Amino acid sequence: MSIWTDWQAARVRRQRVELYLNQVLRDVATTGLPWLLAAVGSEKVAQREIAFARRAIGLIVAERDALDDQTAADVSHQLAPVVSAEARRDPETGRLWAERWRAYTAALAARGSQETPVMRLANVLLDGAGVPNPSPELLQQTTRYVQETRVALNESLRTAFGAASLPEDVRPSALRG
Repeated sequence: MSIWTDWQAARVRRQRVELYLNQVLRDVATTGLPWLLAAVGSEKVAQREIAFARRAIGLIVAERDALDDQTAADVSHQLAPVVSAEARRDPETGRLWAERWRAYTAALAARGSQETPVMRLANVLLDGAGVPNPSPELLQQTTRYVQETRVALNESLRTAFGAASLPEDVRPSALRG
């Protein structure tokens, strides 16, 4: 490949990551989430935890559902300046994000749990919002929100990067060179 072709390919990839990251970072009004506002009692806390949850779910979707391993690295790389700027403005928010990200990854890494991964992610969201022991109804609503967010971000990822398409008569392992 020529330098020009490499540059164009990198530019297109950055644009795709930006398109996806814009959906991940999109502000979601907590007014549409009355169950969370009622449980938390603070719109600021609810908004922060929804933003953290979308960010974490977006990174997880990029890592697990992307067509290649580079996508998650690119998304993470473009998210880093956003997190750094946020941490410079408010060091506490930066610390909280790092704490939540560790909690989300730990929730996914847990093995042998009776809870589904989506339910564990919902528990992290609620715990970060100050609701460590949610009612079954609140946990169900939060689990539904996490699942809907994952599906929506997965669709955004496919829109930005394309969907996998394999010939029906060829095994995926046969396509490896």
